[in-house]
Amino acid sequence: MEEYLSERQQIDWLRATLRENAPWALASVAITVGLFVGYQQWQGYRERQSATAGQKYEATLDALGRGDADGAARIVKELRDSYGRTPYSDLAALALARLDVEAGKLADAAGLLETVMKSTRDEDLATVARLRLARVERAQGKGDAALATLAGAPAGTASPAFADIRGDVLFDKGDKAGALAAWKEALAAKSGGVDRELVELKIAALESPAPPAAAPAAAAAGRQP
Repeated sequence: MEEYLSERQQIDWLRATLRENAPWALASVAITVGLFVGYQQWQGYRERQSATAGQKYEATLDALGRGDADGAARIVKELRDSYGRTPYSDLAALALARLDVEAGKLADAAGLLETVMKSTRDEDLATVARLRLARVERAQGKGDAALATLAGAPAGTASPAFADIRGDVLFDKGDKAGALAAWKEALAAKSGGVDRELVELKIAALESPAPPAAAPAAAAAGRQP
C-alpha cells in the first residue's frame, strides 16, 4: 500500500510539474518554430536576391559585349546599390573596369577596382582587384601608389603575380636592382600566376650587358607586363 501511495505521489508531482511548466515549454517550442520559419524565409530571400543579381550580371556582360559602356555602368550601379551583398556586384564591377582600361578610362577603372578591393566580402576577388588596380596605377604613371597597393597584398597563390608587377613598377622608377629581385622572387615561387618565359626574358635583358644601340630594346622588354 505504501509503495502504491509513493507511485501515486510521484505521478501527481509529475502532473503538477507539467502544468506549471507547460506555458514555458510551449513558448520555447513557439520560439524555435518561429526561428526556423524565419530562417527559411531569409534563405529564400537570399536565393531570390542571388538569382536576380545573377541575371543582372549576365545583362552587364551582354551590354559590355555590345560595347554599351553606359548601359553596363547603370546595371553595375544598380547591382552595387541593391545587390551589394552578392558576389555578382563585384564581378560586374571588375568586368566594367576591364572595359574602361581598354577604352583608356584609367581613372574610372581605378575607382571601380579600388571600391571592389575595399568593399568585397570575397578575399579572392579583393586580391584580383588589388592586382589589377596596381597595373592601372602603373599605367597612370603612379608608381608610388602602385607600390603601396601591392604592399597590401596577402600571401598566397597570387604572390608571384604581385612580385612580377612590383618588378615592373620598380624598373619604371629606375630601381633596376629592386626590379631584378622582384622578378626573381616571382620565378622562385612554386605557384603559377605569371608568364615565366616573359619574366625570364625581363631578367635576362636586365642582367646581360647590352651595347648602346640595343639598350632601348632591352628596356622595352623589361617594361612588358
